[in-house]
Amino acid sequence: MTFACKKCKKCFRKDAQEFDDSDEYCPHCDNHFVIDAKTPKAALSIESDDVRVNNKMLKDNRARSKNLRGIFDPDEEADKLG
Repeated sequence: MTFACKKCKKCFRKDAQEFDDSDEYCPHCDNHFVIDAKTPKAALSIESDDVRVNNKMLKDNRARSKNLRGIFDPDEEADKLG
């Protein structure tokens, strides 16, 4: 296989069938050009729009004001009156 070193910008050939630890370095500048692969890990995440534009995904933890009800909605304390 033909490789190119990013550091010294020189190309060189390596035999891929006999690839060992010493072949992970550039023969010209001894730069370590083989990078270990990262394996993906399973994760759950929530994606949304920018919260500065669309803040529907955020929870507001502030205390809510008492909801004004109409005359036909029973109060929470109406059962106590008798």
